[in-house]
Amino acid sequence: MSNSKNSPKRQWRSLDQLNAAPDAIEQLHHEFPEGTTEREPTGIERRQFMQIMGASAAMTGVGLTGCLRKSSENILPFAERPEDRIPGVPERYATGLWSACTVVPALVTSYDGRPTKVDGNPRDARTGGSTSPFAQAEILNIYDRSRSNQPWHDGNAARWADAYEAMEQARTALRANGGAGTALVVDGRPSPTLARQVRELQQALPQLQVFVGDPIVRGNRFAGLRAACGDGATISYNLSRAKVIVSLDCDFAGTEPDAIANARGFAAGRRVQTPTDEMNRLYVVEPSFSATGSTADHHLHIPASEVGSVLKALAQQVFSGGVSDQVGVGAALAGASAPAGSGELIAAMASDLAANVGSAVVMVGERQPAWVHALALALNQSLNAVGGAGAVVQLREEPTYIEAGGLADLQDALASGITTLIIAGANPAYDASGTGMAEAIAAVENSFHLGYYRDETAEVSKWHIPQCHQLEAWGDLLSADGTGVIQQPLIAPLYISKSDIEFLHQITGDGSEADAMSIVQATWLSADRQHDPAGTWRTWLRDGLIPAARPSAKSVQAAGILEAANFASNPAGGDYELNFQLDTKIFDGRYVNNPWLQELPDFVTKLTWDNAALVSPATADELGLRYGSGAKYGREKVNFVRLSANGAEVEIPAFVVPAVADKTIVLPIGYGRSIGIVAEGAGRNVNPIRSANSPWIARATVQNAGGRYKLATTQDHGSLVPGDVEYYARPLVREATLEEFRHHPDFVRDDDLMQAGKINSLWTEPNARHGQQWGMTIDLSTCVGCNACVVACQAENNISVVGKQRVLEGREMHWIRIDRYFTGDPESPEVVSQPVGCMHCENAPCEQVCPVAATVHSPEGLNDMVYNRCIGTRYCANNCPYKVRRYNFFAFAKEDYQDNRLITLARNPNVTVRHRGVMEKCSYCVQRISAAKLEAKKHGTGIIPDGQIVVACQQACPTDAIVFGDVNNPNSAVSQSKGRDTNYGLLEWLNTKPRTTYLAKIRNPNPELV
Repeated sequence: MSNSKNSPKRQWRSLDQLNAAPDAIEQLHHEFPEGTTEREPTGIERRQFMQIMGASAAMTGVGLTGCLRKSSENILPFAERPEDRIPGVPERYATGLWSACTVVPALVTSYDGRPTKVDGNPRDARTGGSTSPFAQAEILNIYDRSRSNQPWHDGNAARWADAYEAMEQARTALRANGGAGTALVVDGRPSPTLARQVRELQQALPQLQVFVGDPIVRGNRFAGLRAACGDGATISYNLSRAKVIVSLDCDFAGTEPDAIANARGFAAGRRVQTPTDEMNRLYVVEPSFSATGSTADHHLHIPASEVGSVLKALAQQVFSGGVSDQVGVGAALAGASAPAGSGELIAAMASDLAANVGSAVVMVGERQPAWVHALALALNQSLNAVGGAGAVVQLREEPTYIEAGGLADLQDALASGITTLIIAGANPAYDASGTGMAEAIAAVENSFHLGYYRDETAEVSKWHIPQCHQLEAWGDLLSADGTGVIQQPLIAPLYISKSDIEFLHQITGDGSEADAMSIVQATWLSADRQHDPAGTWRTWLRDGLIPAARPSAKSVQAAGILEAANFASNPAGGDYELNFQLDTKIFDGRYVNNPWLQELPDFVTKLTWDNAALVSPATADELGLRYGSGAKYGREKVNFVRLSANGAEVEIPAFVVPAVADKTIVLPIGYGRSIGIVAEGAGRNVNPIRSANSPWIARATVQNAGGRYKLATTQDHGSLVPGDVEYYARPLVREATLEEFRHHPDFVRDDDLMQAGKINSLWTEPNARHGQQWGMTIDLSTCVGCNACVVACQAENNISVVGKQRVLEGREMHWIRIDRYFTGDPESPEVVSQPVGCMHCENAPCEQVCPVAATVHSPEGLNDMVYNRCIGTRYCANNCPYKVRRYNFFAFAKEDYQDNRLITLARNPNVTVRHRGVMEKCSYCVQRISAAKLEAKKHGTGIIPDGQIVVACQQACPTDAIVFGDVNNPNSAVSQSKGRDTNYGLLEWLNTKPRTTYLAKIRNPNPELV
């Protein structure tokens, strides 16, 4: 797999680039997209604009810079400084977030009472202080101007006094009739306090019906666990102990629950430092590439409906290979047959699993039916993977489990005489759309909905009550391993609103005023806790974590599995299979109004501000869909497809992607909603063609609906491929197999276009090399392309959102991009990803051409930008071979403010907000370096200890792929990393001497399949 000159392995970003389409070749010759540098906001040409402004300046004496000056603003100092507050000095509070169905122990930075940045809690051993893009973007959700800010009644704004009166009447009636005719819907977050409230209600009101409205929390994984282990089971994984991982349609490092801890554990077994190191092996079977699938050593793309057949054939071969069937499910596998073309891979997987009993695991994703989850648990039990602390698979009693139905049960209850409906934080009208849920809720006589937005359920409820953000309210959560997290408010609610705990107490409690902190304390400060409850509470708030208790272990039982594993038939219908999937940016739609996530390029497709029907080239040809030889700078012009399933029909743009299973349409969900200015017009809602019985897999008839639609994709932006792709030889991502690395440890040198000893400067380089010098490495073997670093950088550095139209024009502003390359056969390629930011070159080409010294080299080796010097010539961008500089063509920051004035509360005061006409780029978080230098001078010798500076991208990375530090310290982590055989610089033969270098991509394929 080496990318050497003798055996080049071509890397390509798009089918156009692979096929050398004329438009793709043409755009490689341009530094900027066509029209990007000329088009002005007034619509006139740049030359004409300059002539007009020049004449105006001559007549009035007003300089051109006058139109760019900021307006005057008055500021007032504290008259009396609050106790314990130093203005401008941040405070950090430990709390927790329920983010994308994952509990994230968090450490939130607050400036003068306003939260500005979410980071992970480094005290948490499972996440190590890392986060996800969803958790990073939570800050923006607080300051969302589209959030609900007042009660609504029958579609009209209402007074809080009337809302309180209605809730009091409902509470009185509820207590009087014992809950008869009343349904309560909660969102299913693992909150011990919320669970306690619901259990107490079930005891006090025996006729109350309770439902969980989150279809992921109470979905296929939950049903599979119930079948295999009974009620109240929870599952977590310790992938650091796994030598062989089989992922069956499971994006465990991306969108699946507990993805942060899973990615971290997986990467721990993926990190290769020397040729003698061991490395885990990952097999992935799924319909299209996920973040997890991109890191696979072996990848098989098949329709999601056939994944269960792969598991049956795999289990059968494992048991026939000598592994004991401990659960007793083998008889049900008789006659199991593998899907066409999968036999060789299944045999290799079975052999690998059998050879690694005790350190091998099979993981199944939420899209798969319950019986597939249950059968995987039985196989894991037989592989000795299931156990207590330290085991690869840990099954425990779920302390927050409540007896409750799901969305399908709620639908039945609404049809049987529910007169009062209470919905706390859920959105069943959207999550179960296409089933008549919205109409059923609208028909309920008395309904209350607590929600963050006036969403689909709010529109059909009699009463809507605004909900607090998690960082505005007290609460608690329980991680997958049983660790407790106390949620404490960092800011008073921006609007009068209720948390779910307060809402439940208000509408179903004893009538007393809700005190959320006391309610949460009552859950934790019980008789079995320490003798000093107040001291314990303070410790928990300070640390942010409550050590996990020892919950009872759960065992896998055959009876439930065999009952579930009648191996239900797949949905019937049309000629094509629809595979619905969680979106990598907005999840199931709960982040659809977050502009940071909307503009975040999808890991594989690189789409922004949209979803699309993903199809393979073969399927596109079969349907007559237009693709290729027309994409230009991200203006992907595509056809629509008409999808008919489950009695409904939708039209959606079709986007051709390599490695999608043939005759399969992959549909990201969560788009096409109208709950705010960001969500409006973004993507298509595909929920109408989903069914309650099979929400993730469907059969459909598919037609080419024609038409033309522009998708904004960044897959060809910032391309490092030279214009003449016929002689392409640039080794951008250097890769090898583990076996090749062992036999040839310095394989990365094979890809050097010029030997290091022959790269010399014509003059003496002036830059300082003494003292502390900063640098970075990025390990491509552990990077999963999850985009956490991209959003963390955006949050830390006040990076603006530009909108879909500007992305279409090539003007996105992210300081880090994730370059995604396909390699190999376009029908069954591999994927590699490479985060790219400013390289902070020693010989920086940008510094040599700037006429005003706006980009300069610091004494510590940083390539700095002096914003107030920059006059916008863009010479530096033209001269940067890495395409990592971003130019403010328009006043993007001002536009963000005009769209949402609350955005200023989310900005980091230590980072300048850039204005129109200046260049910006990665700064190695220079503000964090400066803060560490000040501390080192105040409290020591001025030398910053290794590990003291953690830059934003490094802090967020769940796989610890990024290492930063002093390259002049031979004992620093970054120096150790740069000393590895696999270390190389991107385009290093240009003699730029980049401070950011990469560790080559290593895979560990099965020798039987190579």
